[in-house]
Amino acid sequence: MTESGAGKAGFLALSPAERNARLTKDLHVGARHLEPLVTLSHAAQRGIHAFLEHYEQTERKGPIPPGALRRARMGSRNYLRIEHRLGEVAARYEPLATADASRLAGLEIDPALLHVGVAMSTAAAVTLYDNYLSTLGILDDDHLRRLLNEPDRTYGIKEDALWELTERLNAKGNRERLHHLVGRWIELEETEEAPGETLSLLRKTIESSVSFRYARDDALDANLPTKMKIRREKFLDGLVRLGDGAVSAVSEAFGNGIGMVETRKGKLWKDRKVLRHLRSVLHPLDILLEKTPFRLTDFFIPGHFGHAAIWMGTAQEIESLGVWEQDAMQDKRLAAYRKEIKAHACVLEALRSGVELNTLRQFSNVDDLAVLRPTHLSREEVVASLVRGFQQVGKDYDFNFDVETTGTIVCSELPYQVYPGVTWNTEQELGRFTINPDQIAEEALGENPPFELILFYRDGTLLDAADAPKVFAELVQ
Repeated sequence: MTESGAGKAGFLALSPAERNARLTKDLHVGARHLEPLVTLSHAAQRGIHAFLEHYEQTERKGPIPPGALRRARMGSRNYLRIEHRLGEVAARYEPLATADASRLAGLEIDPALLHVGVAMSTAAAVTLYDNYLSTLGILDDDHLRRLLNEPDRTYGIKEDALWELTERLNAKGNRERLHHLVGRWIELEETEEAPGETLSLLRKTIESSVSFRYARDDALDANLPTKMKIRREKFLDGLVRLGDGAVSAVSEAFGNGIGMVETRKGKLWKDRKVLRHLRSVLHPLDILLEKTPFRLTDFFIPGHFGHAAIWMGTAQEIESLGVWEQDAMQDKRLAAYRKEIKAHACVLEALRSGVELNTLRQFSNVDDLAVLRPTHLSREEVVASLVRGFQQVGKDYDFNFDVETTGTIVCSELPYQVYPGVTWNTEQELGRFTINPDQIAEEALGENPPFELILFYRDGTLLDAADAPKVFAELVQ
């Protein structure tokens, strides 16, 4: 909750009748704003409970699936937004609960309006704390807590955003404010008869709240983590992040160093015939797998393929799918990529400089190029996956190669994030789950695979459609 008042400039200078009229209008608007926040909060609490229940019952031999990670990140974003708005409502009407009796008498505020105002502040505050209580299971899990405190520009989440909210709600001053609001509400309920539909709804919200019962029974502090616990866990998270940062720094320095070594250009480099062929064949969301044996980095990547990218489609194809009309694409940052697509920068790839859109011509500096196409996506799923792809642009390169950290991306993590419905094969290395380009390629093998091989240039030559699958499988398996 933040410190702010209910009155605007000039409120105190109004006559009692004008003051009560303005307060009536303000409370009516406030109630309209609070009701959906309470509804969203209850939905968020159920979602968190369901997520934790599933998470705790799942045998964790692999990483958290990308779809579940996405839901968790979206849930975090929505949770943070709800908490901010609830805090604003609680603080706006809090002065009606904290003002002394003589001051209220001097203002000549209608007792019924006072009752509603205190109810508004109390309902917002207890809902805010109920939401917080529902997250304690996440905050108690070291792995989940660290993942969800990582920054992610896709969702507008800052680093340690959940920690900041935890510390704010756990602060002694804010807990005392909640206790005072609850005490004032109980006092009004015992002394005033105040009917009304708005007050009735607020009363239900308050009396059904776990935080209200905790505060009423002086049990709130016992059900919140101690300051020492928060400090200890935040310190340990900092140590883990420091270790990850050290690994990332070494990996970045090594990658940037050997990444400069290129003995020649690729056999498909700027080949006009190849580029024309590719442009005539590619569909939106095709995965591009390449090999560059003339680069030193290729020798340090396990398997045959060394890099993965996604063809987003031409400007006309993306336009016809209605991608730009999607709600998520109204973000100014994402809308700006429309110009890049029109300039033929249609290849989504994660390079050491970060995730970016490049032209097919830029991408063609390769010897081998395989194109994989999803086999079971509906039009709606294609659109959703394209939106997810655009949301990755601008993220930093993941020098930790951790598929569970959504704020940074390595090349093979792009398909992992864009196609959350695929059960990807991963490996555990140094305490984190990773995925390499060959593991992407494996999803085009076997019976009823989620991807199919569309074409394969091997060592600069386009293989016959009858031979390509066998050669491809031999290289990957």
